[in-house]
Amino acid sequence: MLLQIFKAILITSAAGSILTVLLLLLKPITKRCFGSVWQYYIWWTVLIVMMLPVTIRLPQVTPVSTQNLPLEIHQTITETTEQTETANIQHVQTPVIVDTKPSLEQRAINIFKNISLRITDVICYMWLFGLVLIFGINIIRYLIFLRVVRKNSVVVFCPEISTNKIITRKTNMIDAPLMLGIIIPVLLLPDMEMSEESLNCILLHEITHYKRHDLLYKWFVMIVNTVHWFNPFAYIVSKQIDEECEISCDLSVVANMNEQEQNGYMNTILTLLSANKAKKQILTTAMASNKNQIKRRFTMIRNATKKSKIIMLTSAIAACIILIGSVIASGVLNDKIQTQDLDQATENQTNILLIGVDGNNNADTLMLLSLNRVTNSLAALSIPRDTLITVDNQDTKISFLTAAADEQRIIDAVRNSIEIPVDYYARINFEGFRNIIDILGGVEFDVPIDMLYNDPAQDLNISLNKGLQILDGAKAEQLVRYRAGYPEGDIARVRMQQSFVAELIKQKYDVKYLTEISGLYNEISKNVTTNYSDLNMTEYMKLLSEINIEDIESFTLPGAVEAREGFSYFIVNDTELESLIKQHFAAR
Repeated sequence: MLLQIFKAILITSAAGSILTVLLLLLKPITKRCFGSVWQYYIWWTVLIVMMLPVTIRLPQVTPVSTQNLPLEIHQTITETTEQTETANIQHVQTPVIVDTKPSLEQRAINIFKNISLRITDVICYMWLFGLVLIFGINIIRYLIFLRVVRKNSVVVFCPEISTNKIITRKTNMIDAPLMLGIIIPVLLLPDMEMSEESLNCILLHEITHYKRHDLLYKWFVMIVNTVHWFNPFAYIVSKQIDEECEISCDLSVVANMNEQEQNGYMNTILTLLSANKAKKQILTTAMASNKNQIKRRFTMIRNATKKSKIIMLTSAIAACIILIGSVIASGVLNDKIQTQDLDQATENQTNILLIGVDGNNNADTLMLLSLNRVTNSLAALSIPRDTLITVDNQDTKISFLTAAADEQRIIDAVRNSIEIPVDYYARINFEGFRNIIDILGGVEFDVPIDMLYNDPAQDLNISLNKGLQILDGAKAEQLVRYRAGYPEGDIARVRMQQSFVAELIKQKYDVKYLTEISGLYNEISKNVTTNYSDLNMTEYMKLLSEINIEDIESFTLPGAVEAREGFSYFIVNDTELESLIKQHFAAR
């Protein structure tokens, strides 16, 4: 879930950055045409885009086939990045059994002896840590300042401002006036003598901030900056808003002043600037906080003119167009990336390749699940681990391709050598398999024969008696991994796996097991690697609940076992396979 949130943040951050660049490029034109007030409020559009992860799907003219689309490998429960391949997928050009370098999202960092985090997890947690740290620092600084001010200030009566429900306090902690607080706004005045004219200018300035809800604006900016702390454009936006805030406030104050009054207002600002030595406080408005802006502020005051109604209308329309256009562009970008993440699976059918790996990361079990949304049906195709494939002009077994836990090569083999469409994959190790069975309370199953087998190289010891019994996780693993005593070899083993899976679904497909959802989720999080996005998980779970268990169909890859150069291979029957795919696994 955290990965999905972080990915949405990255998308909105990119959209906001592009909009920021666009507004900065247009600023020489817009500040002449629309003025400073427009410059101040237009940055709302950037903040909204950066905090509004919308998804907008454009209508498609023609249906798109997914068989030749790029494949993206990424984690959903615990990880996410993208690896895009070309649409015409080629055979891999690496040796058949080598330790290929894992992709960025698959690289793990060992934290403790039994704990590891993938790079994408580390990045997400770094972002979350930075967010919490920065937000905490800002809030603590703000609360400390509030507490110190309250202890070192006194309430004074100010009739000009009390009518606006603003509390006025005097303190010797500041040299220039400032306002803070949203629910209960407080105006802090320096404990110094000032003329009535200067006080009136200060009050006019701060009341204008209050009426425009500038403090609320500053809080929103702080939150956006905290969420996007890694994006330098967020700080550029914040600086632009701070600059335009005071200038636009100045122009609002002097709009109805004559020249003499304007001069008095500017003199007040100069006086406060010369006396102000305090550091700027966050989440406050300050009439005299930035000496570097003084020249531009006074120039804007001198050249202030009222905008015509046509200009005001045009500026409002332009702002709306920029906002709507940016939200639409961000929504389309979000949909594009989500669509790629979901591997652009078709609307009607989704194929998921399940890869069960042993302790050596070899593909011990391969099964393709196909969910048809039109017929509300589920079909399962088991792929023998001895299936012959060709990689880099060499013949090998498909099970060897996961020696480096490289799901991409497995998927390439299924797509290219066996020519079965794959939308997603899910790799589970046998530790997770055992724990899930135990959480569900075991599975009642009639073991057809005594199963005895010992293989120290795989750390595999099978000792399972014939007969009806409840298989816990360890015994269930022995059942699905046993094949030594079957005359048919791997084919019989595949059929046994299908029978067990059918019983598992039949016995555990019950609402009473929803109480175990937390434990199941934890096991899946720890032991399942997948590129299946949880964005549509709810929709697919609803569809699964509508499937009749009795209608689930199981198939085995058609073909026969052959011995070649002393090795046993499963040779696919291409003619039968083509017919099977068309009927059950490629309704596209």
